[in-house]
Amino acid sequence: MKNPFFGTIVPLITPFDGGEVDYPALERLIAYCKEGGADGFVCLGTTAEAPTLNEREKREILAFTLKRAEGLPVIAGAGSNCTREAIRLTALFEKDGANGVLSVCPYYNKPPESGIIAHFEHIAKSTRLPVILYDVPQRTGKEITANAANILKRIPNVVAIKEAGDTAHLLAMRSVCDGDLALLGGNDALISQTMKLGGAGMISAAANVMPKTVSGAVRLYGSSVRLADGVIEGAAEAIAALQIEVNPVPLKYALFKKGLIKNELRLPMCPLSRKKEALIDRLINKFI
Repeated sequence: MKNPFFGTIVPLITPFDGGEVDYPALERLIAYCKEGGADGFVCLGTTAEAPTLNEREKREILAFTLKRAEGLPVIAGAGSNCTREAIRLTALFEKDGANGVLSVCPYYNKPPESGIIAHFEHIAKSTRLPVILYDVPQRTGKEITANAANILKRIPNVVAIKEAGDTAHLLAMRSVCDGDLALLGGNDALISQTMKLGGAGMISAAANVMPKTVSGAVRLYGSSVRLADGVIEGAAEAIAALQIEVNPVPLKYALFKKGLIKNELRLPMCPLSRKKEALIDRLINKFI
């Protein structure tokens, strides 16, 4: 199965209002990202505060996003550190119409490499959907090694890996990414490096706030590295500001300042400090 996901894919935040999912705000956000050049969406990922969403909310958000995406691919976050639960969620989201699933490396229980490989093998073989492996060691405590990815890419519907680690992780993963496994960046600090290494695109949290900038740069890497680097260099301060706290905390504040959503999170996530808000306030009109 050829990787169908490319360009700028936005891992959508989940807007809240009074403790409930704010669907009018989500509709505004999706429209804003589409107008900014988004090539697809991830819903129910880390940036969506998925650990705080119940199953009914997840299914409703997926259905809503699929409808508002109007044909753009929608990937559902279906990961778990329980293989059976990941398989169950994958089947559920396949039934609900997702175009693919994003499956995170098992977290907290820290399985050995053989367990990580078996985990993803069971998930991929349980579904007809394209599967994106998600390597984010700073959150999970474990990494998907290049060796594991090299084994897993032999499964036809394992189509890509979202690499959200550091430069060393990115370089190691690039060594096994080829026609059987596409590289998708997941670290906004490494957009330039990812695309220069042949990345198929970015699953970019910053694209929630600055979709035109990110999508414009990602597209330019296909024609002019110099111009693309110029766009990223010009936006570097804003991208860094959107990483001053764990996602989606700074994203939600920036989107609030842009008038798209309310600045509401679900515990254990909580708002930025006033000092960190001031940094985004300074940049919001100039860059974001």
